[in-house]
Amino acid sequence: MAAGDTQQHLAALHQEFARHGLRGLWQRGGGEKQAEPKANLWRWTEMLPILEQSLKLVRLPEDIDQRVIGLTGGGSALSLAYQLMNPGERVASHRHTPAQMRFIVEGKGATTMSDGEQMAMEPGDLLVQPNWSWHGTENLSEGPSIWLDLQDRNLVNYLGAFRRELWPDNMVQPASKPAEYHRRAFGPLQSTAPIERLPAYRYRWSDTLEALEQLCESSEPDKEAIFEFKNPATGGHTLPTMSVEIQVLRPGEATRSRRRTGMAMVHVIEGEGASRVDAEELRWSMRDCFVIPPLQWHAHRNLSSKKRALLFCVNDKPILEALGLYHEERE
Repeated sequence: MAAGDTQQHLAALHQEFARHGLRGLWQRGGGEKQAEPKANLWRWTEMLPILEQSLKLVRLPEDIDQRVIGLTGGGSALSLAYQLMNPGERVASHRHTPAQMRFIVEGKGATTMSDGEQMAMEPGDLLVQPNWSWHGTENLSEGPSIWLDLQDRNLVNYLGAFRRELWPDNMVQPASKPAEYHRRAFGPLQSTAPIERLPAYRYRWSDTLEALEQLCESSEPDKEAIFEFKNPATGGHTLPTMSVEIQVLRPGEATRSRRRTGMAMVHVIEGEGASRVDAEELRWSMRDCFVIPPLQWHAHRNLSSKKRALLFCVNDKPILEALGLYHEERE
């Protein structure tokens, strides 16, 4: 293909990205001023056709080695993006200084090789790849796979600490550990064994659902039900730079308004509701995404009187706590 044609087949897709506040990792052209944080909402009904179009038009490996589409919000240490893979595609194993997590949205049959352990990627699973851990992905299923890619890349770039290394021969790392190795080594509770660095880990959706049910049974009806994915090696936040929580909104529940330092990025796992962010109301439904900027008053409301809503939230609270900058208050 001629050099001039390489980007031509993507031009219309890039226009759609710009209209919806998206940006492909393959779109270079730096120099833009970073946008001020705002309460963006990305509706799944609008995103899905664009993601499907990207699966057709963005070629691996001719156009880019990974089909990553960032949700542009600006002003955060963290980044939120969609990553997409067609059947038969693979991403060679690599490691980098940004820590990374994956929340699987759609598709079964893709796997990630995480530090020598093959981990399944099924809807609702959370896969954690800490700083400088090897990971490569293959989709051997008959359908595409879509997941949310969560990283502390913006912080790492700002600190001038970005490094990346590829596995030899641009291949997926071969398995060197048995299935469930990290789960057996660390288990659901804090390990007492010394560790050199944090482990790669897969939180299965079935286990998460069980934990949410237990949380709702034990929590008082007038208190918010929030579950945090704890690091199995330390018992602390999910990662040193990122905390992942799931908030359960009971039928008809409305939360108290609060604000806090740091950015929060939210994905609606299930349910329908509305979130007031300062003076703006965001009406959301299943698989929508939205961001809550720092120090903006916000509250959530479940619009259903019969069904619960589940909000998946990633935030940079661990960074702010480590720097003595975390603050939260409620109305």
